Amino acid sequence: MQKPPALRTKLIFWALLSVLSVSIAEVTVASAPFAFVNPVETAFLTTFYGSHLLLFAWLGFRRGWPTLRALWLGGVLFGLYEFYITKVLWAPPWGDVISVAHIDIVALVVLAFFWHPFMAFIFPLAIGETVGTKRQWIVRQLPTWFTGASRRSTLIAFAIFGLTHGLVTGSPGIALISTASSLAVVLAAASWWRRGDRHSDWDLRDLLPDDRQGKGIALTLALQYLFFIPLWRADSHPPLLGHVIVWLLYAGFALLFHSALQESISSSPIAAGSCAAWPRRRVIQWAGGLLFLSTLGSLGQPEIGFVVVWVGSIIAGLRMLIGTLRAATPRTQAATGELPAARDDDQAHTS
Repeated sequence: MQKPPALRTKLIFWALLSVLSVSIAEVTVASAPFAFVNPVETAFLTTFYGSHLLLFAWLGFRRGWPTLRALWLGGVLFGLYEFYITKVLWAPPWGDVISVAHIDIVALVVLAFFWHPFMAFIFPLAIGETVGTKRQWIVRQLPTWFTGASRRSTLIAFAIFGLTHGLVTGSPGIALISTASSLAVVLAAASWWRRGDRHSDWDLRDLLPDDRQGKGIALTLALQYLFFIPLWRADSHPPLLGHVIVWLLYAGFALLFHSALQESISSSPIAAGSCAAWPRRRVIQWAGGLLFLSTLGSLGQPEIGFVVVWVGSIIAGLRMLIGTLRAATPRTQAATGELPAARDDDQAHTS
């Protein structure tokens, strides 16, 4: 039996996942464009995002290999921090769009149903697994409308991503600095991890926290909540009704998360295929392309970028929510005669 990785080895991989989460969730939409320029901001964001990511990844992978639905639900719980930490889902800085029971519904759909589940959680895990191990699991759980079915669609998605990032920054200087600093930190973390061929030894599950480490991370995150809830925008707390609705949201999605984890797959991701390391020249080409596209996009109107981000997030978030609720309804499964998605994936990956 293979010896589990030491904590110091895991910490390097956790650092990679944390900087990926901050880069994709915060830097891309200019929410924190200089996240990796200001050391204080870097330390805060990587700790905060890393704690959430590692906690829900630990919960998701404790008993097996989770389905996309289980990962998404863990990401939703991750995203609900926008209530009690930032208060954004109660009182968006840009103003309410559609407010129901003191909750901005549009912000809830965008941030909790798409942005944090995918941009802060699933995509960082997928990229971390791809560059940090020699096996793939999460990427193969993603539907083709995310990953694309061809090289052309991948290039188109990459171009849209780069241009949109530039658009929302609204400044060539900000776009260049934010993109370059984020790329530098992510590539440095990936290189640090891959040094000594560490990525060939373990699967993603091996590198995530074990039960003792996971409980320690949960405690660390709880302390962050206790500190920030009364200090960060404390005047934005709603009346009691707003809190009650949020407690119900937490409880409902926690139950769905627990139910989805029962479908976790026990088989190894080895059958899903291995991932070869990218040559250095290709990494430089893609990084240079992203720098160019983001700088080019910054010459356009920021409003266009935000429309793309919000409309795309609403569509994808609602699609995941509807699919998850349908899959969680026994009557729907009985009527269609379908097995849970996880079992179908298991057969697909092991065939």
